[in-house]
Amino acid sequence: MAGPSLITLSLAIALGAYLGPFIQPLIREHLPFFFPATSPQNETCPPHRYTTQIISLDPPLIYIHPFVSPAEAEALIALGSPLLEPSPVTGYGSGAATSQARTSWSAPLPSADRTVSCVLARASSFLGTVLSPGRDDMGMAQMVRYTPGQKFDLHTDWFARPRVDEGDAEVGRRRMYNRVATLFVVLGANHTGGGETWFPQVRTVTDQARRGGESVWREHEDGGLAFPAVPGGGLFWMNLLANGTGDARTVHAGLPVEGGVKYALNIWPRAFFGPDA
Repeated sequence: MAGPSLITLSLAIALGAYLGPFIQPLIREHLPFFFPATSPQNETCPPHRYTTQIISLDPPLIYIHPFVSPAEAEALIALGSPLLEPSPVTGYGSGAATSQARTSWSAPLPSADRTVSCVLARASSFLGTVLSPGRDDMGMAQMVRYTPGQKFDLHTDWFARPRVDEGDAEVGRRRMYNRVATLFVVLGANHTGGGETWFPQVRTVTDQARRGGESVWREHEDGGLAFPAVPGGGLFWMNLLANGTGDARTVHAGLPVEGGVKYALNIWPRAFFGPDA
């Protein structure tokens, strides 16, 4: 059963995400000193609202819709498509290699791009207090494309052995990082079947978590929950436990696309630790 602190964290994330767009403008107007100065680029981000639905408390899993607008999704796909390469699979070392376990194609998205910057800022706001200012960061967003037959077998997003950032390694900075959480967003889903995201070890809070007879998930025949690829829909989950170790219950898979194409966005916020963190 989920502990009080875990339940409180999950509820706080969901409630803050829902009320934030309504409350922040009022606070910004009357108590501006609560907000640090923002870059001109972020000031140009269009307003955006979404709803959240808590799927699981332990481990925390939240469904968000729509996390990106159709225009943002289109811009991200156009930006990433020329950069696509076979998706790497990260392992214990500092490098990455391709694998038949992950057959999609992916592309890192430049953070300086306006749309990428705005989506990352939105993700950072959603995370609330998960990241430590001045120490942790949002990492680099990754666009991924699945065509017929492509998939990503069961895996976790956290590293079994924390990694060293390439920039830190070049200057001898002694700190490591792990992916504290994941935000996975479907950008486009012009496909005829398959392409679900499957969590075999996740259960809903109650047996009656559906809304209005419809659901953003289904019970998978091999256990757990499977989420159809809905454009704009996002899934948020915590990868690390409170003690900093990986949560094995977040194991998930990108099921094969049966026809057409599916585009998605990975955001992996990074928590740093070590002598120079």
